[in-house]
Amino acid sequence: MKNQPVLFYCKDGTLYPVALTQEQQQMFEMTVSLISPLKVISDKPQGQAVNLLPNREEQ
Repeated sequence: MKNQPVLFYCKDGTLYPVALTQEQQQMFEMTVSLISPLKVISDKPQGQAVNLLPNREEQ
């Protein structure tokens, strides 16, 4: 997996990954670039990233 911003939804204190279409992903990346550079808090990881769409080619 490449290093990139991702979107999560918090429900009842649990984080869930949000699936985006390609168009939504592009809009999300453009929005994130407006607040660049992002401050990454590296001493508070949320867990290991897992590919939930294993059949989808990485872009």
